Amino acid sequence: MISIVIPNLHSPLIGQVIHALANQTARSSIREVIVVGQDRYGLIPADARFVATPQPISPAAARNLGARLAGGEYLLFLDADCIAAPDLVARVLARHRQGHAVVGSSMIIEADNYWVLCDNLLSFASFLSQSPAGSRLYLPSFGFGIVRALFNQVGGFDEGFAGAAGEDVDLCLRLREAGYALYFDPLARVTHRPARVSARAMQRHLRMFGRAHYRVQRMHPASMRSPLAYLPPAAAGLILALSPLLACADIALLFRNCPELRAHPHASAGLIWGRMGWYLGVVEALLAAPRGLTRA
Repeated sequence: MISIVIPNLHSPLIGQVIHALANQTARSSIREVIVVGQDRYGLIPADARFVATPQPISPAAARNLGARLAGGEYLLFLDADCIAAPDLVARVLARHRQGHAVVGSSMIIEADNYWVLCDNLLSFASFLSQSPAGSRLYLPSFGFGIVRALFNQVGGFDEGFAGAAGEDVDLCLRLREAGYALYFDPLARVTHRPARVSARAMQRHLRMFGRAHYRVQRMHPASMRSPLAYLPPAAAGLILALSPLLACADIALLFRNCPELRAHPHASAGLIWGRMGWYLGVVEALLAAPRGLTRA
């Protein structure tokens, strides 16, 4: 049996997210759906277990709280703006039963809004539904399956990550460092519909990703090698000055390495804009970070 845990902060889509779970082909294998957080719109149906928090809490804290309450052998973490394909649970459970302790889902891309499209392509380029199956360095938390005993063994998500960025990468790297493989199944699909529908919102999101990426690199130097993690603060101005060129080079490399993106050539300008925001986030983290930050 599987327990589904969803962190929620007033998502206008949470009703649709839970409705999609009620229509799963493997509905009988779902022990419970646990939603943790706040719901000002009252959209969480009665058949889900809602754990209301008095104050907003981070996604990491919400997932950990839900996991502590869960009783299933497996956990599936799903985001409150992700609509599960009808066979998502069946696909994740099938991979677990094949021996994969950690299973990642893929993202179905929608092109209704340009900035949502760019945000999803840039943030999750390696996890599209057209991407090849197999091992990954990390898996995103929008559809993340794990054996519950293993999740507890590694200590869950690090609640030191206050936002929705970095906590999933950190958990995955800790799992890899403990000797566990991470399996990505493109047939386990979700549709991601974030509220980031403008250029400003998209770049703000990528700035958060850049800050989190810098922090994770400093915490896991053996797993994520990058010179960015060891640059002195004096390099911040140079990174900002070069960020347009760096972003163009990064996006060209992304299109080369991820052929799935070539179906969206019109997104190139938006991807470059988002990547520039990512570099801005790296610079912000570089200037703010204490020297020598590593995991104890």
